[in-house]
Parts: sequence; structure tokens; C-alpha cells
Amino acid sequence: MRVCVTGGTGFLGTVLVRDLLARGIPVRVLARPSRRADQLETQGAEVVRGGLGDPDCIARAVEGADIVYHLAAKVDAPGGRADFLETNVAGTERVLTVCLRQGVGRVVYASSLAVYGPVPNGQRIDENTPCDQSPQLRDFYAQSKILADELAVTFARETTLPITILRPGIVYGSGKQLPVGLLGFTLGKTNFVFGNPNYRIPLNYVENLVDAMQVAVQSAGGQFQQFNLVDDDELTLANYHQAKTAVDKTVTHFFPGWPVRLAGPFAEIAIRMLPVGGSVRFSKHQLNRALQDRWYDTRRIREETGWAPKVGLKDALHRTWKAGR
Repeated sequence: MRVCVTGGTGFLGTVLVRDLLARGIPVRVLARPSRRADQLETQGAEVVRGGLGDPDCIARAVEGADIVYHLAAKVDAPGGRADFLETNVAGTERVLTVCLRQGVGRVVYASSLAVYGPVPNGQRIDENTPCDQSPQLRDFYAQSKILADELAVTFARETTLPITILRPGIVYGSGKQLPVGLLGFTLGKTNFVFGNPNYRIPLNYVENLVDAMQVAVQSAGGQFQQFNLVDDDELTLANYHQAKTAVDKTVTHFFPGWPVRLAGPFAEIAIRMLPVGGSVRFSKHQLNRALQDRWYDTRRIREETGWAPKVGLKDALHRTWKAGR
């Protein structure tokens, strides 16, 4: 099996490439010139240096590939709406178009649970839930991922290219700080979290996510697959922070969401005045989404592929915390 990974120098891509190489699978990576790209080459990956804006580079990267993992995306880097759309939407369209032309066996596209908007209280969010119907009220990252996800779905249904879409939540692991929540921050050894502690938090330990990506490929059936993916559908903020405290000895204070809703418009105006604040949104729509109990249903990937997280929460938290010391 021959594999290509776009975004192989990113947080998720680095772990995926390392895991594939450890399994003895030849890996070609599409990556912009960087020290991380050089390191991947040293580890045994073939590196095609280029970006999502160059169809010729994409073609060289995916040539002869059985599987293409399309992970490259603009996530939290500074930039305007056009920058996010160019990388995350136009870049994805170029990758899919080239893969179709080259006869790639399957594309695994890393989308995000960010594509879903607010839902009625108590409603499960599954693969049949439509994307957010008001993307213009979301931040630039979410807007671009919504459009790219819809593009991938349409591409899979209207062409012969087999596509698997995976939609993970908040991804963490070695090299990242432990997450706090959708709305929260840390000062010293204290976490401040806005929202009901009994509401769920959608987490993916990066090693479990990489395993799910490969399990989905191995059990791929049919032209098109789409899977929502979190380690634990029922994990609440309270239970998560209890486990986190046992590892990093931090203290967590929970606050209701109404102060954030009141301050939201003023915070957005202030942040937009900063050079890197253009993609941040504190609209009522965005805040309502972040402050509701979001119940992501991941039964489909578990039932259709047999996937289950190999690394439990406590172990995942400990590994992440230990790596950051």
C-alpha cells in the first residue's frame, strides 16, 4: 500500500506519518519547505515540497497513491476570510480533483465537528445532521470547514472518487496543552470554564484519532463514508476536569454562560482591532453553539468499523501532560 499525507508536518499529520512508517508503510508527504519537513525526510518519508495552491505539486505527491490522507488546513494562523477559503476550500478541491484524475484508491478527508451549528436541546448530532445553516455567523475557520465539508460530500456523490470524511472534535496529545473547554482559559494553576459542568465536551486523543483513520480505511466499504468521531460521547466537563486535576493538579472553577453572552459583542469589537483577531467571532449564534450541551453521536464508526479508543482518558491526559513538562 502506498500512502500520501497532506499536512504531514502538522500536529495530527506528524503522528500519522510516524505511525505509518512504524508499520512499514511507504509514505509520501506534501509539505511546504520547513525544518519539520526535513525531519520527516530523515525519519524515512518521501517529501514533495509545495503547497495546496500548486496542482503540479499535488499531482507529484499523490501519484501512484492508494490512500491519500488530506489533513492540510489553515486552523488558527492569522489571516482573513479569503486566506481560509483559499487553503481549506480551494485547496481541498484541488486535492480531490487531482486524486480523481490520478485514480487514487481512496481519500480520507479530515473535517471537523465545527461544521455543525446549534441544535435543539437534547438532540443528538449524527452524520445526518446538516452543516451549520448560518456559516456567515461563524469564525473564518468554521466557515471554511463547512464549505470544504460540503464540497467533499458533493464530490463523493457526483464522481467516482471514494472518499471517507472524518469529523473529530478537540484534538489533544503530546505537543499540545491539555484543553480546558470550548469557552475557558487558564491562569497559573487555575482553569476558568464558562458553561454547565454537566454538559459534554468532545475530545479526541491524537493517537486514538490516528488509529480511527486507519481502521476506517481498512474497513472501507462503498463509495462514500462519513463518520463523526470522539473518544467518549458522554464525557462531561465535570468528569473531564476531575480527571485532568488528578493529573496536572490544577483547580477548575465553572461559571454560567450569561456573562459571556453579554460581553460577546464588545469582546468581538476589541479583538477585531488586533492584527491577529480577524477570524474570531463572538456572535450570538457562535456563543449559543459553544454554550449548549452538544451530544455527538459516534455509533456509526463504532458499529461499521469496530473502532474503539485504545487509550483511555486518564492515560491520554497523563501522556499529554508528561510530554509537556
